[in-house]
Amino acid sequence: MRPFQVITIASAAVLMSGCSTDLTQMHNTVTKFDQGVHSASTAEMALFHQVQSADCRQQFYKQAFSFATARKNKKTHKYPAYSLDLTPSCTPQELTNTQLQIRQNLLDTITLYADAIQTLANGTDDTDLSKNSQDLARNIQSLAKQQGFTAVTASDTAAVNTAVETITSFIVDHTKYKEIKEAASSVQPALTIVIAQLKAENISDAQSLASKADAVANMFQPALLAARNQMHSASFLDVIYAHIALQSIIIPTPNVTQLNDTLDAIVAANHALAHATNDGAIPEVSNLIDRARQAATLFNSTK
Repeated sequence: MRPFQVITIASAAVLMSGCSTDLTQMHNTVTKFDQGVHSASTAEMALFHQVQSADCRQQFYKQAFSFATARKNKKTHKYPAYSLDLTPSCTPQELTNTQLQIRQNLLDTITLYADAIQTLANGTDDTDLSKNSQDLARNIQSLAKQQGFTAVTASDTAAVNTAVETITSFIVDHTKYKEIKEAASSVQPALTIVIAQLKAENISDAQSLASKADAVANMFQPALLAARNQMHSASFLDVIYAHIALQSIIIPTPNVTQLNDTLDAIVAANHALAHATNDGAIPEVSNLIDRARQAATLFNSTK
């Protein structure tokens, strides 16, 4: 074999090796992106369930206060009939079960998107999402076409539905894209809108629960005063229990901020994928992974 042939073959081998390394790096990056989005979604669902639980506790405290402060009828000398439900059953009002399902669909939209990006990175090994995933994407797409998503700010409703429709259209037809950068770039504007909506809902829920907690705190005051008048220093324990009860219907602001920062990290990571160089979008995706794990741990530990 001539010398220049040896050099040419060796150079080709080096180029192929570099190409393979780049593809492996991108595949690993996209896998982490998918994992980070799913972890963030898990944290979001944990928050939604916390909102419902806090709402139910607040409803019970209102019932209990009305029961405890009821006065006897001056003529009959009897207390008015009042239903006090001591069972765990509750119909959430702050975040109804129907609204919860809508939010689940929003989360499914971004997790299915991450799964679709993952399949593109898998290449010929796995080019299609499962039938169940595709069916779910089509159902969500149909809901968006019917304006089934409502934004916190009414004027944003149309944009949210259009964004969901855009993302689900990509999910259903993702195989037409050949490059991850192109796919991520095409979805970036719509993903930003959906994430902004989730963040707005988190803030709105936390503010609403805080407002209701103030109302409950006002209910506790006369009860604590009465306890002090009757039991003196022993009422200290009633104060402690009241504090614990009040905390159970509040979603701490720092927790919501941390979760919203995690949602922002999804947008940043996807933007990095859309503009990735040969060494991948490692910093932004690594940040997403770290934030998502912390958020999932935080909200799952405070169920």
